[in-house]
Amino acid sequence: MARPKSEEKRLQLMLAAAEAVAERGVGAPTALIAKLAGVAEGTLFRYFPTKEALLNEMYLYICELGWATTNESFDLSRPMLERAQHLWNSHVDWCLANPVWDKALSQLAVTEILTRETREAEAALFPDVGLMETVSAGEVLAGHPTEYADALFLAVANATIEFARRDPARVEAYKASGFAAFRRMFLD
Repeated sequence: MARPKSEEKRLQLMLAAAEAVAERGVGAPTALIAKLAGVAEGTLFRYFPTKEALLNEMYLYICELGWATTNESFDLSRPMLERAQHLWNSHVDWCLANPVWDKALSQLAVTEILTRETREAEAALFPDVGLMETVSAGEVLAGHPTEYADALFLAVANATIEFARRDPARVEAYKASGFAAFRRMFLD
């Protein structure tokens, strides 16, 4: 008789997947993920039918963690530019505090592995109503898929995060410059 699945083990597998993707990219083998989780590879497939299912679920789990932090102090009544600045700063701060999860998210966000359902679930987590519509309707992104906007956002955010990691004394300056670049690209 099969043992019942443990939520703790499921979480352990997702965190190991994040480590593996951060280290080796989306091509990280399931054997490595299982090893990092301290389980047999067969156990991984008891919890997730495919590697793609694991990566999609892991991606959403990490997105939920990141947006939960942002949502704690998010005020939808503030002007859009202030909301955008808050989202930017929260995202950069969260990524700096969680480098493995940040790298795993960045690797997965620009791949074909994420399903339409995963992307829709991620969009539903986004705390702002109005910001993405404004960005998508702007001159720069008109007619392009939302994944393109995501990739551009990530490029600016990842550059900001990388330089902030290199020079922690200048984190605030990099966040301000990165947001100014984001603003000019998408909001002005």
